[in-house]
Amino acid sequence: MAPKRASKATSKAPSKMAKAGGILSGISRSGPGVVSIGSMLPSMNQLQTTSLMQEDPIEDSESISFQRPPVVPKVVYTAGPAPAASTAAGLTPPTAPVHVGSFCHFCCDTCSPPHQHECVECGAIICEQFRSRSSGCIFLNSVDASKETFLCPVCSRTVEGGKNKPLRYAFIGFGRRKKVKMTWPMAVINLSLESLKDDYLAGAITLEAQNHFRSNPDNVSTTIVHLMCNTDKSDGCQLYVSALHMRGAAHLVESRKLAPATEFFRRNFRAGFPPNIFIVVDTHSDEFSGMLQHTGGHSGGTSTTITEIMQAYLGEQFVAMMKASANRARNDTTVLKTLNGKTPWCDLSAKSRGGRRGLFLVSCGPAIRVSHHFDQVKALVENDTLDFVLAFGGSGTLPSMISNTVRSFMMEIGVFGRTDVWAGLCEMLASSNEFLDYTTAVVVYASTATGQRIIECRQITKDIAGVRAFGYEFRACATPGCHPSPADIRVYNAHPNKVHLRCLKCGWRSAWVKTDQDNEHFHRVHRIAAPTLFWHHFPPSTGLQNFFVEVSKHNPGAPASSSTTATAQKVKGQKGVDRKGKGKRQVTADIQDDSQMLYVSDSELDSDAPMALD
Repeated sequence: MAPKRASKATSKAPSKMAKAGGILSGISRSGPGVVSIGSMLPSMNQLQTTSLMQEDPIEDSESISFQRPPVVPKVVYTAGPAPAASTAAGLTPPTAPVHVGSFCHFCCDTCSPPHQHECVECGAIICEQFRSRSSGCIFLNSVDASKETFLCPVCSRTVEGGKNKPLRYAFIGFGRRKKVKMTWPMAVINLSLESLKDDYLAGAITLEAQNHFRSNPDNVSTTIVHLMCNTDKSDGCQLYVSALHMRGAAHLVESRKLAPATEFFRRNFRAGFPPNIFIVVDTHSDEFSGMLQHTGGHSGGTSTTITEIMQAYLGEQFVAMMKASANRARNDTTVLKTLNGKTPWCDLSAKSRGGRRGLFLVSCGPAIRVSHHFDQVKALVENDTLDFVLAFGGSGTLPSMISNTVRSFMMEIGVFGRTDVWAGLCEMLASSNEFLDYTTAVVVYASTATGQRIIECRQITKDIAGVRAFGYEFRACATPGCHPSPADIRVYNAHPNKVHLRCLKCGWRSAWVKTDQDNEHFHRVHRIAAPTLFWHHFPPSTGLQNFFVEVSKHNPGAPASSSTTATAQKVKGQKGVDRKGKGKRQVTADIQDDSQMLYVSDSELDSDAPMALD
């Protein structure tokens, strides 16, 4: 009998597993306070982000034949951004036109002539039904106004003498202009650990972006439509998506996948549309140092800072392109005017819509809670490498829980043109914040005030009755010498808006504090839509951590620590009294209170005691 042939599965040599510290060309593990930068970048002894970002690759490259637009104001009479043919003299027209789409400013649906109308006063675009009972803000064939006299519902009421006049069409849509949707060029880079074997987050983000950019067939190529998570083609499309996987000694190979992005940036630079760039990092973080894992699996691997990972896997050229996109957006001088020569109700120029750079740090671990690594994250915004960073607290940070937040916030900035990062995040979380039941959100962003660039670091938490007061985990006790564990500090709520803490180790009770108003440390995200969401500065200050301790000191009528009263002393000669002065009945009552932590009866409230923070 002839010997059996070995099957493909048995003949294939097993892949070599990566071991911690076993790959010399990879990123070396760094302990807290000692960061090994440059092990993946042999030509750089230390990371010089600031000097690298100062150079504009489009301006300095000798292979580029086009010129930069002159710094002079350009007046364009249109409700949208200037097309490539009318930007400025001296620009070489792109090989293919850039389509940012035409969407209704009231309902954000796609519209096109002759079923779209532009307001001559504010430049708002309104869609009309294209057939009976179809979608549209204006009833079919009801417009009784010419192109030169058409006014939107808002301007019809605000112009002189138009308050009491009827509309010259049947308006059946929304009555408020809120935001403008545009398919502005956007690049999304999904960087994940290969051992995760789960591209759920990358796939969800890619599908969300495709749904917005598919409205114009010229924006999305067939390659992007069919390839879900590895869309590395940039010819003739405005959406560039690429998926990179972190593994041992693979940073050079993975960074070469971003080569098509160079032409993507150059093409949109020529047209006057600097792209928005978003980076999503999905990996584990070290439980001690907080640094991100880039090799190995759950049982072992090597970790390093987010700064070195970005430099190694994105490459110097791509990071420089990000800086060039931001500079071109900031230096844009296009001035948009309506048909009547007035300023539009919203800014649709490249300065407002393009050049945004964001990082979404998805890590189930203390990547954002360890000061050593948080300083590296904050430095990316301080050095102007990024405009904002959105990270999560760590515990409960699973892709299925936070994917909706990541992709929604990405589309809010890239597609709907939200310029204020903080306002956009608060508005989004006010309507969807289920993930805050398990984790917290930390945002680091840059804002401009009085001509200066200011860096803000804030954490958003959710107040949960009986679990977290103001969404924060307090660990401080007012009793001298008491060092309670996190499980010893319990949260008690008085329905509906009062809370205090109790220490199970020593019996200390804090003062009652209102949760329906702001205080010196915690501020509500939205007073009406999200009254249980609070934000505070990050990292939390010492005063915030001792908030209930300080409040109790300033309220003499509040419940005091049992260690500072006579009941805390050892009582002798009384039957049924334990060492801490508690009778057996009192011990039984405390056990019952622990089983009913969510809401405390009103009899426990001291009506004579002043309420804290009134």
